[in-house]
Amino acid sequence: MKKQERTLGEIVIPLNHLITVVFVWLIAVPISVFFFLSQTIKNPGRVLGTQSKEVESVFLEDKENPISTSDLKDVGKVVVGDKVYSLSICLKDLCRNLFNDDFRSLIIGEELDKYNFEKYIETNVRPYFESKYGQKVVVKNSKGEFLARVEDEVINYNSLFDKVNSAYLAGINNIKIELDYKITAGTDGKYADKYIEIDNSQQRLYVWEEGKIIKEIALSGPVYGFQVYGVFPIVDKGREPIAPGGKYMPYWMAFYYSKKQDSWYGLHALIWGYNEDGTKWYEPARNIGTRQSAGCIRMMFDDAKWLYENFEKGDLILIHE
Repeated sequence: MKKQERTLGEIVIPLNHLITVVFVWLIAVPISVFFFLSQTIKNPGRVLGTQSKEVESVFLEDKENPISTSDLKDVGKVVVGDKVYSLSICLKDLCRNLFNDDFRSLIIGEELDKYNFEKYIETNVRPYFESKYGQKVVVKNSKGEFLARVEDEVINYNSLFDKVNSAYLAGINNIKIELDYKITAGTDGKYADKYIEIDNSQQRLYVWEEGKIIKEIALSGPVYGFQVYGVFPIVDKGREPIAPGGKYMPYWMAFYYSKKQDSWYGLHALIWGYNEDGTKWYEPARNIGTRQSAGCIRMMFDDAKWLYENFEKGDLILIHE
């Protein structure tokens, strides 16, 4: 009886059953782990929960606080600030170039500073162009001498800042500006209180009075080889003298005697004469602006008349190329 009771209190597992249980556990545990992981991947909200909440919070804040116009301006400024600038200031085929560092040195905050810009132009740009367009030569003869500019163009820098600033404000980073200029007289009006300046290169005459140009006249001057340069006083006047060959010269004012031609050079209107049949012929107005004569300087009838009535013997004529 005692041996039977002891046997009933013990759990006896046969060896073959124990092996079966262990084998089942070895298979069941990996399968359970795989199933758990697959379920978590199918539900990313559980893994990315914190990040999802942060994203949702950001979206909510964007809806509650929409981007303002000022914010957009700030973004634009950052983009503009990242640009690489270049500026070309040109007159015809001559250009002065400013690259990124030089251009940025003219910007204060986000604005092109006018004071710094004009100071830079005065120091670095104007001298560059004046080296060509500011050159002067001495023109002289036995009667006197004067200074005349080599180039006909006079540059106007006054509008330069506005042009560059407009391009900058428009967001342009590669800026090219053509300088304003005008074609004008080669002297400064200081030679005498009143005088005539003739610019052969322009085929134009300027009347100076008290330092100001009061009249401009288009001309037809001498061909190359017959021109003269220097200071010439008016030595004689005639209402309509006749040149060799029977050519009439209305409102003639003589200023130079040519020994080579044994004749006087003068200012006068376009010439005219008579044909063999007695009819008149007239020099065509299309000659104005071109070199045609062997020494004289011609112009339209009304212009010659005006000069004749406003200048006297002894008044000065300055002639240069």
